Amino acid sequence: MVEVMNEKILMINIALLSVLFIVAPFHSQANIGGLGLNLPFNIAAWLAATLFISVTIIFSSRLRVLIYSRALVYCLIFPVVVIIAGFVSEVPQPTVWFFRQLYILGGFLFLFSLFQLRLSVKQIEQLLYILVLSTLLHSLVGVAQVFNLTELRGWIPIGNKRLPIGVFQQVNVQASYLVTGLGIILFLISRPSFNASKIVTKVLFILTIGMAVYVIISTGSRIGILSLIVMSSLMMLSRKKHLLRHKKIMLLIALVSVFSVIAGQSGLLRALDKTEKMTEGEYSSARKTMYAIGVDLVQNKPLFGYGIGSFPRVWTEQTAIFARDNPQAVLPYTTATHPHNEVLLWMIEGGLISVASLLVILIVFCMSLYFCGFSRGVAYLALLLPITLHTQVELPFYISSLHWFLWLFLIFIVLRHRTSTIKLKLSQMAKYSIQICTIVVGIGASAMLVHAEKAQKEIFHYIYIEGGGDIQVALNDLYFNTFAEKLMMQTVLYSSIKQNNKTKLPMFIDWAEHAIGINPELGMFILLSDAYGFMGDKSQQCRVAKRGISIYIQNDHLQTIVNNCTK
Repeated sequence: MVEVMNEKILMINIALLSVLFIVAPFHSQANIGGLGLNLPFNIAAWLAATLFISVTIIFSSRLRVLIYSRALVYCLIFPVVVIIAGFVSEVPQPTVWFFRQLYILGGFLFLFSLFQLRLSVKQIEQLLYILVLSTLLHSLVGVAQVFNLTELRGWIPIGNKRLPIGVFQQVNVQASYLVTGLGIILFLISRPSFNASKIVTKVLFILTIGMAVYVIISTGSRIGILSLIVMSSLMMLSRKKHLLRHKKIMLLIALVSVFSVIAGQSGLLRALDKTEKMTEGEYSSARKTMYAIGVDLVQNKPLFGYGIGSFPRVWTEQTAIFARDNPQAVLPYTTATHPHNEVLLWMIEGGLISVASLLVILIVFCMSLYFCGFSRGVAYLALLLPITLHTQVELPFYISSLHWFLWLFLIFIVLRHRTSTIKLKLSQMAKYSIQICTIVVGIGASAMLVHAEKAQKEIFHYIYIEGGGDIQVALNDLYFNTFAEKLMMQTVLYSSIKQNNKTKLPMFIDWAEHAIGINPELGMFILLSDAYGFMGDKSQQCRVAKRGISIYIQNDHLQTIVNNCTK
């Protein structure tokens, strides 16, 4: 009876993973853009993942069996260290710290749950085929965006620049996902099971490769194109013997890929142009400048860092110093929320202690790759490289939770080769307690995500639709509260200016001075300087504007205020 139930639950979990990778990403609607839950597909992805984790843990407790990898245990070091670092260092934005922890721990539970499924090789290959289908769908979205098929607007994001931003709304994130999908196709072709594949499967593979390569090149994404070259080279190096057994298929793939590169060459030219501009001077690009500022921050406080969630404040302060010392440097036009390098972010916020824990995980994982042997180990490395490289030049996990779950699934494929099984001696009370806690946490997490979805819609209507109503749901939402509060205060400011009513301005100024001390973003400098200007306090207005323009040197609004200060 247990084995029959096991098979049923396994099929349910595979179906949930299919929903996560195929259905959830296409939960697309008008949104405020940005990161995390600002993008609706991330909410859908976490809902699917939460359900998957809950079902798996409940099932595992019924079987009283725990499956794990020793490497998985080492993965716990990082969240534990980050939590401890939070007590040692300042946590200026508790909400940011809280959701960062949930993101990491949720990922660990997802990885843990994958182990409990006891997937066979055949079942893992089935999931890889699901990821190929996902790659095909995302490629189709990219093609539709390049050709500006406005008829699909409302179903998928369609911009005006004919860029294949995907459902992710960002070209680099789209590119790294598709490159990973191409790696999965090459890996599946090298598998023995591919010998029995039907002609439909082979046609599907070639079609997917052709469109995916075209979209990747069309994005003009330097990291996407670099990842494509590195991934393909490593996959050919490690699986050459297996891939060349299918010479006709590989020849077709090569021809289709060349045709796709030629068709999307305008994107390739853009990538080359952006690369050339980076070599023009020491700080000739905003990204190079960000790295330099980040390194300065690490040197100033290397051991424990500045605290989780402190990056916007400390980076802004350091930017003002850097801009003063390097007036020729190109700086980001708007507020930076990330240094575009994941390791650098943790060095700044968590210090060398946090990075050391990451290094331990990296060493353990590299050992796991080594034990897989050259052919499998290098192939697995090739699959992981596109997203991993992307984390070192941008922030894919913050934009797309799908990348996070895909990356974890590929890590699971590596770690599953060396697992241990423990038979748990659970009493009935312990078993029921685990199940009840899992259900309660799962329902709670799902309710929080649904509430965030309502808050995101409410904020969108408030900003973009005239008479869009209030933002009460968003103000009471744990995730969107800070953003909604800023919108409300912004409305208070400009409605007061419009009505020539100064009554509420002292309250606004107190709030803004506190907010700008935590997160000195561009918008807050503009709001606060406008408030002081309306109150007639020119000295304070100039103080705020001068501080803002020292960081956001390209902002015309602040520059106009500063120019008036000298008159």
